[in-house]
Amino acid sequence: MKLINEKIIEDLRQSLGIKFLPEENRSEIMTNILELISEKAGMKIIETFNDKEHEEFNQIPKENLEQMEDFLIAKNPKAQEIFQQEAEAVKEELLGSEA
Repeated sequence: MKLINEKIIEDLRQSLGIKFLPEENRSEIMTNILELISEKAGMKIIETFNDKEHEEFNQIPKENLEQMEDFLIAKNPKAQEIFQQEAEAVKEELLGSEA
């Protein structure tokens, strides 16, 4: 994953206490969190697309995440920043739900 780097992943593991869970739970929870971040950030970027860009993006097979990431990066130079912001927002949301 290009848009969610290891630093973001490790911060989520540490902040949310995921590292203390059994491995099988860790993997499942991290996968769900990363999918949520990708979905939210991806939607923010996609909202800025014109019709042609929407059409091009929709032609990418859903299972080809690398190609989707490449497209998002090419169309929005701030894609990495947007993913970072969404990671922070999701982390805060999850930490807030623990209270």
